[in-house]
This record gives sequence, C-alpha cells and structure tokens, in this order.
Amino acid sequence: MKKEILSESTGVTKKIGEKLGKEVLLKKEPVFLSLEGDLGSGKTTFVKGFGKGLGIDDEMVSPTFLIYKKYSTRNNRDFYHFDAYRISDKDLPLLGFEEIIREDKNIVVVEWSENIRKSIPKKAVKITFSFVDHNKRKLIVESNNDIITGSF
Repeated sequence: MKKEILSESTGVTKKIGEKLGKEVLLKKEPVFLSLEGDLGSGKTTFVKGFGKGLGIDDEMVSPTFLIYKKYSTRNNRDFYHFDAYRISDKDLPLLGFEEIIREDKNIVVVEWSENIRKSIPKKAVKITFSFVDHNKRKLIVESNNDIITGSF
C-alpha cells in the first residue's frame, strides 16, 4: 500500500499521528514506524500526536541526544521513540535494538530512520515527510502489511 496525505497544519499532522496511535494500540503484533524527511518536516509533530493516541500524557520531544526514550501506553505496551539523527546501524547493538524490535508488545518509532536503513524490519511502515509550503506537509505512507489500513 502506498498513500499520499496532505497536512494543512501542525495540528492536522498531530491528528493524523493520534489517529494512527489509537489504531496501533489495538494491534497484538509488534509495530515499527520508520519516519524519514528533512529537519522541520513534521516527524516529531507526528510522533507527539501518535503518543497521545497511545495514551501517553508525557510531553514528547525528539530524543536527539538521548537516542531513545521509552514510554508506557494505556494498555501496558511499551513505546520506544528513537531518534537516529546521530547514530548508524553499527551503534544499535549497544542499545539492545534487536531485542526491542522483536518483542511483541513493543511499538517502535524511529525518526531519521534513513540513517539505520539496514536495521529497519521488512514489515515496517515507512512514512516520508516533505515540505509543501510554510504550513503544509506531504506524508507518503508505504506499507506491505495491514497495520495501518484504517488510519489514512
């Protein structure tokens, strides 16, 4: 599946993320979202909405210097928010990345996933963010599974 979505504002981008987060929370299998796009294109804004949809009340910021942050969702799944801006595939074993993405209860989102492309699972949902203008963003969603069928 490949779908293009136009977001008119940061609020709409958050709502798109929130809707997907609510849907993903109902899934039993591990979920992996691969987010790509230029700086300021909406990745973190999307993740903030996604976290809200998962029932996370904490303020979410991109974990650029922490590399990742773990949260608990409202149904006791674990949500891992990675920022791969400053890392590469060779850094992932030190973080326990393989174990994290294999665990069925985990939901994983990676911003700047193009920096760890070799380690992205085949079943990942890829969302590419790009600028249309000052406020508008284009999201291209690509998936080879049914994790996000009703979200967009």
